[in-house]
Amino acid sequence: MNNYWRKREEKHIRENQMNDARIAKRLAEKHEEAMQEIQKEIEAFYGRYADREGISMDIARKRVNKLDIDEYAKKAKRYVKEKNFTPKANEEMRLYNVTMKINRLQLLKAYVRLELIGMTSQNQRIIEEEMIKNVLKEYERQAGILGKSLMYNEKKAKVIVNESFLSSTWSERLWGDQEALREELDILLNKGVRQGKHPTVLAKDLRKRFDVSRFNAERLLVTELARVDTSVQKDSFKQGGYDQYEYVAKIDDRTTKKCRGLDGKIFNVKDMQPGENAPPMHPFCRSSIAAYVSREEFEADLVRRGL
Repeated sequence: MNNYWRKREEKHIRENQMNDARIAKRLAEKHEEAMQEIQKEIEAFYGRYADREGISMDIARKRVNKLDIDEYAKKAKRYVKEKNFTPKANEEMRLYNVTMKINRLQLLKAYVRLELIGMTSQNQRIIEEEMIKNVLKEYERQAGILGKSLMYNEKKAKVIVNESFLSSTWSERLWGDQEALREELDILLNKGVRQGKHPTVLAKDLRKRFDVSRFNAERLLVTELARVDTSVQKDSFKQGGYDQYEYVAKIDDRTTKKCRGLDGKIFNVKDMQPGENAPPMHPFCRSSIAAYVSREEFEADLVRRGL
């Protein structure tokens, strides 16, 4: 590939990294907000029911009263409105019905679940919104690079964003991670009450688990942004009449053996397969691809376009 196109892709990779960091910061903020709210609920739980010896399992398993349920219902109603719950978030709320039959510990877990649903719903909207914007920008960028008029719109962008990758969609993975975090926090709370742990000790364990969840969300984001980029590039190459592409890796001390080995290699567009010969080759993949033409074809195209 000529040096001009390669430099454009290397610049694109750098811009993508800055964009990834910006979005990841937004997701991290939602994780931090949820963690702080959960910590408040745990402290309120201990403040309400603990004695000098802490909280016994017998105390924690006492039935809640109507006031407790009403307080939870008010917060849940406020969250549905303020956090603009997605259809999936509303479905999750319906599946877990909080009634007078539950005990105090179960109510605390319900508050935790509410925070996790709110966080995941917000992150789902952020990721979807950013990926759609990314798809539309990449089509525009490819149209400029290839000098072609490409067919695309927001409806097409949404289809690309919500395509399945490695047997599931990104939103299914996001909610799967939320469920795994909820199960871990359930275990944490059970142990905390059973072992009489102080809220400050629980806070440290809570932070560790949220750090893992935040990392998983960032990994999902970066990997999926690479996937939609590749989908747009493949469609753009096809629309533009390009039959081949070149793999462009970000070469530095973090480059994986897979990407380093593929850098500069030429493949047929019809054989493009993310994970095999196109990004993302792995989680956090930073590589890209570019349409390939011989130097003679490239120079002739520049003449035709008056560049």
